[in-house]
Amino acid sequence: MEAVAVLEEELVLIGEKIEKFKYILVQHLELFEEDSPYDLETSKVIRAQIIQIHADALIHGKAQAMESMSEIGMRVGNRIVEMGVSLDKIIGEIQLARNLFWSFIEEEVSNRHYSIEVLLKASSIIDAVLDEFLYCMSVSFVNYYKKIAKSANESLKKVKENQEVMEELATPIVQTMLSDVLLVPLIGRIDEWRMGSLQSTVLQKCNDSHAEVMILDFSGITYTQDDNMFSLLDQLVGALALMGTETMFVGFTPAVVRQIIKLDFSHQVKSFLSFAQAMEYIVKQRGITIQYSN
Repeated sequence: MEAVAVLEEELVLIGEKIEKFKYILVQHLELFEEDSPYDLETSKVIRAQIIQIHADALIHGKAQAMESMSEIGMRVGNRIVEMGVSLDKIIGEIQLARNLFWSFIEEEVSNRHYSIEVLLKASSIIDAVLDEFLYCMSVSFVNYYKKIAKSANESLKKVKENQEVMEELATPIVQTMLSDVLLVPLIGRIDEWRMGSLQSTVLQKCNDSHAEVMILDFSGITYTQDDNMFSLLDQLVGALALMGTETMFVGFTPAVVRQIIKLDFSHQVKSFLSFAQAMEYIVKQRGITIQYSN
């Protein structure tokens, strides 16, 4: 029991010595500082507080010191993250502080002729408190990156949702009076992106609805010089044929017709001047009689 009491008394003396010289220790740490998330005066105060917590751990016991370090560690960690200081720099500074504490304790133990047990015990307590500070720094960085990841995921989700809306708006598919005949009215600019969207959307819709005929109405498009558009259109027609869906074109403008001829875009696809003519052809082909009420 006497040996334990002596050990505790010597730890208190070392802690008091650290408390007495804490601002000198702060100056030693500042010699290695390149930049700081705080102004010089605030930086000194915070470093002094952290060193005081280590002194308190030796004087009053580790438990309360760990709570104090956790509180200030999270506060400092969040500030460091906000200022964009790298975790590597923080780890390096913590190691400098660890070496400084070890050197200070070793010198004190040597000068006062303390036992090796005091050196080991004091170093163990200091390491534990410093490790708590390092843990708080790590948690701050982890929380920050989790926040960034969550924000990025939400942004990607929003982009995907907007893209889906754009694709729906870019490729509206209309149910005609015949359940197995669908109409795609193309309006505005037709480019490679819209044709790619058209391919996937039309094929999925035809598969879901078991459409027999797909009518593509080009009367509302603004023609663009995009030769690849017709290649993609040719691919779409071929894919629909494999699914058992017949493709019909309506509303080609003279400019589009000239481009089709120029590119030798020939396919066994029925073409009509208007959607009404295409529907009239389908109705007659199927022998359907339409009665109009007065």
